[in-house]
Amino acid sequence: MKSPVAFQPRERRLALIAGIVISCWAFLSLLMQPLWEQVRDLRLKVQTQTDRLESLGSLLARAPSIERDYQAVAAYLEGAGERADEQGTFLNELEALSRASQVRLNLKPRPVRALDERVSRFEVELDVEGLQPNLMAFLDTLLRMPALIEIERLRISAVPAKVDTLRATIVIQKLSL
Repeated sequence: MKSPVAFQPRERRLALIAGIVISCWAFLSLLMQPLWEQVRDLRLKVQTQTDRLESLGSLLARAPSIERDYQAVAAYLEGAGERADEQGTFLNELEALSRASQVRLNLKPRPVRALDERVSRFEVELDVEGLQPNLMAFLDTLLRMPALIEIERLRISAVPAKVDTLRATIVIQKLSL
């Protein structure tokens, strides 16, 4: 039987060329393009993982210096222990410091203020009285304490009735992490 449509040789060539072009398009768009995208994504993932590995390698190489730096500031970074114990310990340290410096100390603790869920601020007002060298030694040692403190106010005045005696009023804010 004869086919209902008979193509001329020229039409057959054009149909063959169209079929080849359509098959190439289907091959490229349905098979090759997804594979290229997958290869590109895999290369990107490999590059990201390689960068991450290099970063971790450099951190591991610097681990001893990072540990030393951490140990240097570890005294400032108190753990999330009991807040009342930390406050009592801080007040005891201030009293011991005043005894060592031979000055009279009057402590006026204020309520704790929470800055956020991890950081709180404990405020203490100190009235310190003593001889000038002793008072200066107390202040020097106070400023070198291994704690995160901020001096909010410092007022030093002479005591009128006593020679060489100074009185200092200090408001300290201690940060607890």
